[in-house]
Amino acid sequence: MNIEKWMNRTYPIFKESELLGSVLEKVREYGLSTIITTTQNGRLSGIVSVDEIDSEDYTKELAEIVREPAFYCTESDFIEDAALMLIESHDYLLPVVDEEFVVTGVISVFEILEGLMEFTAMDKPGARISICMVDKPGALRDVVDFLAEKEINILSIITASGDSEGTKRVVIRTDETDIQYIAGILEENGISFETISEEEGFGA
Repeated sequence: MNIEKWMNRTYPIFKESELLGSVLEKVREYGLSTIITTTQNGRLSGIVSVDEIDSEDYTKELAEIVREPAFYCTESDFIEDAALMLIESHDYLLPVVDEEFVVTGVISVFEILEGLMEFTAMDKPGARISICMVDKPGALRDVVDFLAEKEINILSIITASGDSEGTKRVVIRTDETDIQYIAGILEENGISFETISEEEGFGA
C-alpha cells in the first residue's frame, strides 16, 4: 500500500523564517509533537521535536533551531517503508514530499496502524486461524486450496517465524464466521492448527 492513501495532508507545516514564539502558540493549539519546516518555496528544510526546544530563545527563527531531516517519505513509498524508518529514527512521524521535495503532508504511527489494520483485515468480521507449519514450499498453498475448495474467502494472510527452527506461524483471516466449520475442514485434511477464533472486526 502506498503512503499516498494514508498520509495526513492537513498537518500544520511552518516556514523556516517564522519565529519560534509565534509557532509555539500554534503548536499548543493543535497539540503537535513535531515541528516541520519548509523554505519559502515549500521544500522540506528541517524537523525538530517540541520537547527539544523548551530552552530555546523564542525570538529565534525556526531555521536556527531545526535539524536537517534524515528520514522522509515520498507519496509513492510503501507504508511498510515508513514503518521501518519510524523504527530506525525513533520519531513519531515523518514528512512526506513530492518529486520536487515539496512537503505534501506527514505519515505518523497512527496512520500506519490504520493502514496495517486494513491491510490485515483486522477491521472486518470473520475468523482468525493460527497455524504453525513446516517452513517449506507448498505448505501454505495446501491450506489455501482446502479453504478455497469450500468457497471460504481469505481476507488476509500474515506469516512470521515459528517458535522452533524450520517452522513458521501463519495467521489467516477469513470472512467465514463459523469456526466449527473451518475446524472441520482443516481436521478433515490433516491440517493441525493452534487456534481458531471468531473476530467481530474493529469496524463492526
